[in-house]
Amino acid sequence: MRIALSWLRELCPVDLLPEDLADVLSVKGVHVEAVLRPWENLSGVVVARVLEVRDHPNSEKLCLARVSTGSGERELVVGVRNMGPGDLVPLAGPGARVPALPDPLGERKIRGVVSDGMLCSPRELGISADHGGILILSPDSEVGADVKRAFGLDDAVLDIEIEPNRPDLMSVLGVAREAAAATGVPLTPPDLSVPETDAKAEEEASVDVLDAERCPRYVARIVRGVSVGRSPIGVQARLTGAGMRPVSNVVDATNYAMLEIGQPLHPFDLATLVGRGIVVRRAGQGEVVVTLDDVERSLTAEDLVIADREKAVAIAGVIGTAPTEVGAGTRDVLLESAYFEPKGVIRTSRRLRLQTEASVRFGRGADPENPPRGADLAARLMAKWAGGSVLSGAIEAGQAPERRRVRVRPSRASFLLGHPVSSADVREVFDRLGAATTVVGPEEIEVEAPSYRVDLEREVDLVEEVVRVRGYDTLGTTLPGIRQAGGVAESYTLRRRAADALVRAGLRESISLSFASEADLRLMGHTAGVPVANPVSADDRFLRPSLVPNLLKALKRNLDRGVRSAALFEVGHVFALADPVSEREMASGALMGPAGSGLWRERREIDFFDAKGAVEALLEALSVGDFGLGDLSGEPLHPARSATVLVVGEPVGFVGELRPGVGEGLGFPGRVAVFEVDLTAVGRHAGQPVAYREVPRFPPIHRDLAFTVDETMAAEEIEGAIRAAGGDLVDSVELFDVFRGGPVPEGKKSLAFSVDFRAADRTLTDQEAEAAVEAIVGRLSERFGAELRTA
Repeated sequence: MRIALSWLRELCPVDLLPEDLADVLSVKGVHVEAVLRPWENLSGVVVARVLEVRDHPNSEKLCLARVSTGSGERELVVGVRNMGPGDLVPLAGPGARVPALPDPLGERKIRGVVSDGMLCSPRELGISADHGGILILSPDSEVGADVKRAFGLDDAVLDIEIEPNRPDLMSVLGVAREAAAATGVPLTPPDLSVPETDAKAEEEASVDVLDAERCPRYVARIVRGVSVGRSPIGVQARLTGAGMRPVSNVVDATNYAMLEIGQPLHPFDLATLVGRGIVVRRAGQGEVVVTLDDVERSLTAEDLVIADREKAVAIAGVIGTAPTEVGAGTRDVLLESAYFEPKGVIRTSRRLRLQTEASVRFGRGADPENPPRGADLAARLMAKWAGGSVLSGAIEAGQAPERRRVRVRPSRASFLLGHPVSSADVREVFDRLGAATTVVGPEEIEVEAPSYRVDLEREVDLVEEVVRVRGYDTLGTTLPGIRQAGGVAESYTLRRRAADALVRAGLRESISLSFASEADLRLMGHTAGVPVANPVSADDRFLRPSLVPNLLKALKRNLDRGVRSAALFEVGHVFALADPVSEREMASGALMGPAGSGLWRERREIDFFDAKGAVEALLEALSVGDFGLGDLSGEPLHPARSATVLVVGEPVGFVGELRPGVGEGLGFPGRVAVFEVDLTAVGRHAGQPVAYREVPRFPPIHRDLAFTVDETMAAEEIEGAIRAAGGDLVDSVELFDVFRGGPVPEGKKSLAFSVDFRAADRTLTDQEAEAAVEAIVGRLSERFGAELRTA
């Protein structure tokens, strides 16, 4: 909704600057998105009197106009000839600016004649879209006066965002009410007085409402003897500033009244109404009308129409029809002002895909008490601008419903707001909003909701009005009472630690929906899944039993977009059929492509060991002390490049590469490694978060130890024995070589470990390090029959 500031000040004469008023309204819940200045680039245009119009010597279409500004005369080349001697017109001389042109005007030679500026059309001044002729100003305009100041084009426009439940703000009066409540400046409603003739409207036309449910109220007024022409320039400017197209003085009167008080109206050419009567009825199935936009529309029996004695002449609450449109020959007007049931208007508007200013207002909920006011205001403006006479009285059918009465308890308001609210506070707020209040008990106040406030239905709505009008800044900053201990739940902490660990391991987080298709189930070897009663798509009919399929889809999308290397993970829930359904939290990952890039990076593909490293980083970050790998064989993993993840001997997941056939079937050209770890199971063995220690101050003593052991011996058992035998002096152990073949005997292998010895409080001596090495050699020899290699 766009409102000219000068228009708003006519109803609420606030003296705040536009930006300051916008801030005040926004704080009170009437959000002003922007302060616009449509005529900011208009300057130097003055009122001039036409002295002479004559033919252009070198053109049949152009003419020459000599004008006077009171201080001098100018000659201009003009493209149209709708002005004559004595007319007053807007003159933009050299140096002047108009909104329609980017640069200041200057002298131009046109067909051999110098034009000293130009005469302006309404479009060039930004008043309307009319570019058919020069704008003829009113005869009482002052020659030489600045057009911008004389016609209110120095105005600002407030661009207001209207919430769906506040249709009352779709009018100047509605926003003025809020400005008055926010600033304390008295509200001045528009003048609705109508000069009437002795002839009675009810003798000239009739109104019959055949569907009172869809049209509870209908008001018609008759304006006789209008002369259709242009509206005053200030009116056209306000309509344009509000985003509406000026049409004629008769039509503009209805649009102006709608914008001012929020009541949609429609003018009919009375001479085109068969039987000079209005019938409000349902449309016939397949009934066809040609609307004002010259589109032929087919209606259904669900649509409500305004008809004369023979045919439909408007779609109720949406748009009129072309045959009854007000035109240049119109002399008598029947003015419609009605209230239509919102849901019916919405259904018709959506079905026809036709949204108008009227349908938006009726659809959100117009004021049922407004039809007489709207009819009076529009009739008054029509008589003023088009010279018509308004017949006595109105033709009415139906009446407004009784106003809602809602009760509010100050004690309840205090509880909800966390701030003391008294009965006096409540009454003051609704007095400022113009709503009548009645004290019905020591702790209860009854508020008569105004007919234009369709959103005031419950007690909480009134509580919201109290805090909105008083100001959200009046609320204190108190904390609510908490019945449980603070902190993050243990399950959330575990998830956060897992996600952080995988990010540190070089993976990027992916988020997907919790659904899976039959193909996803088959991929992971599942024969059944948890069906979804109302799936988001026909394919994804199950809850996901694994995170891996969605991660593979994410990898494929990256590959299709030219990303050769990617490592993704997701932490989320999976589901399986149980009694009735089990839900577990998993951490899964998928990796593909080159392991690194650049001149100094190792040139290899991501493989099993990269995924294994991510799993180890995850379990170490969760402080899981006893974990390892076991054998795994099954779809979709490679039988020789996969393993089961074990924690305290319990299977908690898997890690491995996809079988080549599976990867190729999914569209991957190379290796793809995946893993999945059950965080619900791991959480039972997770320790405290990682504890940090000081950087060691004393240097380590390094030893490389190679042992000959049986081929079946696991390297992690040897590593554990080295740590146990070396005790506190062992700082780190890392396997760096596995060797088979001569001189190592057949059936044996060589495992080489890099061992660092360090003491936290001193520098170790060689003798201490050698003693630790001897203890390690003795332990491995005794327990595993291992021999220390010396060559």
